[in-house]
Amino acid sequence: MYFINGAEVSREEFNIPVENLAIWRGDGIFEAIAIHKGYLFGIDKHIERFAQSAEKMFFNDINFQEIKDNLTSIASNYDDGYMRVIIGRGSDKNKSDVYIFYQELINFPESFTLQSHLAHWHAGGDFDLNEVKNIGSKSISYAMNLNQTRLAEKNGYTDSLLLNKDGIVLEGPTFCVGWTIDNKIYVPDLELGILDSITRRSLIEIANEEDLDLEISRIHINDIYNVDTVFALSTAKHAIFVSKIDDQVYTQSPLLEKIRKSFTEFIDKERQLNK
Repeated sequence: MYFINGAEVSREEFNIPVENLAIWRGDGIFEAIAIHKGYLFGIDKHIERFAQSAEKMFFNDINFQEIKDNLTSIASNYDDGYMRVIIGRGSDKNKSDVYIFYQELINFPESFTLQSHLAHWHAGGDFDLNEVKNIGSKSISYAMNLNQTRLAEKNGYTDSLLLNKDGIVLEGPTFCVGWTIDNKIYVPDLELGILDSITRRSLIEIANEEDLDLEISRIHINDIYNVDTVFALSTAKHAIFVSKIDDQVYTQSPLLEKIRKSFTEFIDKERQLNK
């Protein structure tokens, strides 16, 4: 099932015109939401963030309730996979188009290896995210991020770990990171200009509900080499063990297993409440 501007179309009709500014200027935003037994996990959080991205990027008059309804309708036909929605600026800069489609489940490795890279183009500083318009928006302009992924892959790693000019850990090209020290969980500070990860938000909720020790923090690349465990947070697989950063090898802690189990229970609970 495919939708363009709220209307269902066939696969053959599901096309984005080359004149669309999303194609040749990257002027667009998107969301990706995981399907769990026909249910879209965190759908309200995703729609909220999508609306915030739209406001930051000056996309006006978007019917987010219609988008949510269409996403939910399509997702109910699938046991797993992802729903994706894109808003792209049309050839007329005062108009935009909404594209919704299903994507099959992506097979990720059981663990990641990351190579650290300075992300010179990244915001990577201290910001009031309510004041700086485009910081934290989920823009489709991911070319620089994905270039770092390809560079890391070329050097034998799964993906890249992005750093600011001072060596502070920011995020991955398409995921948030977290780490543990002793029996404490750490996640990065949003004021670094990183994406407001829904999975990160959910982990904070889980920690509050289960009385897990969690701190929003910052860490230098030299210090992350000395933590107990590092993990990647993403819509696709929630908490993925990072077995290596640069030359530093990590072991998987029992706390990470607890986080994974808690995510499964958290998702099932939300799905049951929203039946």
